[in-house]
Amino acid sequence: MVCSWISAYKNDLLPSPNNVTLRFENMFSLRWEWEMPANFQKCSWSFISDVKTNRKPPPGMVKSSNLFRQVDIHRVDLNNQITFNVQAECNGTSSKWSENSVLIIPGNNTCVKNFACFWFDETYMNCTWEPTVDSVRATEYVLHYWRKNGSSTSEGKINRSVKFDQLWYSGTPCQHYIYKDGIPLGCHFKTVSEKNLFLMVIRDKSKTIRPFITSVKPEEVVKLSPPVIINKTRTPNHSIYVEWSTSFQPSCLHINSEIEITSSKGKVETVEVPKCTFTRELNALPELTYTVRVRVRQSSTISSSLFWSEWSEAHDIKGTEDNTTFYFLLILIPISVSIVTIVILVFLKRLQVIVFPPIPDPGKVFKKSFGDPSDLQQWIKYGKVNVSSKPVKEEICSVILVETPLFSSQAE
Repeated sequence: MVCSWISAYKNDLLPSPNNVTLRFENMFSLRWEWEMPANFQKCSWSFISDVKTNRKPPPGMVKSSNLFRQVDIHRVDLNNQITFNVQAECNGTSSKWSENSVLIIPGNNTCVKNFACFWFDETYMNCTWEPTVDSVRATEYVLHYWRKNGSSTSEGKINRSVKFDQLWYSGTPCQHYIYKDGIPLGCHFKTVSEKNLFLMVIRDKSKTIRPFITSVKPEEVVKLSPPVIINKTRTPNHSIYVEWSTSFQPSCLHINSEIEITSSKGKVETVEVPKCTFTRELNALPELTYTVRVRVRQSSTISSSLFWSEWSEAHDIKGTEDNTTFYFLLILIPISVSIVTIVILVFLKRLQVIVFPPIPDPGKVFKKSFGDPSDLQQWIKYGKVNVSSKPVKEEICSVILVETPLFSSQAE
């Protein structure tokens, strides 16, 4: 009988796993289960399973003799389709793949987008989101969450028989919403531990839009406060010295820094600073002005977070070109003001003549119309003046004709 089984395996008649199903082992673990035909139970089975999801990196392939596989919810994208494949092996022979695809929350569009959580300075955590186009009218958002502390679930334990669509209302509701324009678009968590794992579901009260479900590990979303630049100056060799500090208290060995320097010519350079270093001397040209700013993040030795803090306030370090410009402006501005003043005065003078023309002198007008008044005064003072014309005496001149006698020689 055993020989017949082996012959069947070699002829690729090994049956594929069947009845592949998915359920929640708890709120933080998915469990796929399958079966094999009863008449093949005497074989030493092994199974290769593969989980395909949008989350990177995916869980990948696993080989096991169990008829189930569990996957942490943090390793899958719960808002999109999850595909599970399983294959049986026996004595070096493999069956065909069995596939199971499932959408945890059915529907087309979720009610939120751009969901993000940040654990600020390892003190408090804010999770925020934006409404989608389809959910503009859904102004009443509700967030429920489940918290797992290490290997134990401290909140939101569930009954294993509960269906998916019944789970999303069994969690702890958000206690401190973050509002924007009167709409709850975030949740504030006052107490958070690096060992926590959160499962969150966001929906609208009307239940008309597909909920959004996600998981969050605080240790992966640490974001530090921006550093403060406490000193920036030029050294005698014209390089730039920058010093900064951060409010994050753990050892400096756990802090990575990055400094950005921008010259007045627009060249931008970013420099990574070694751990435990909060100063940097940068090469610079003496004539150029530079702008510097700094940001920090936790080292990978203590955190898997890849998030940088916001940039610090930008600071300028002046160059010698600024002094030249200053003296040039110091000379140019007074000259420009003087020229403008002269132009304005000339313009105002001409404007005054146009707007307020001079009043004519009545004496000049009378003189032009009736002559010079001084002549009248002379006439009154010295009596009558004979203004008639004296007769002109005509002289009569007589004309005498003188004839010259012709000489005899001429007459001939």
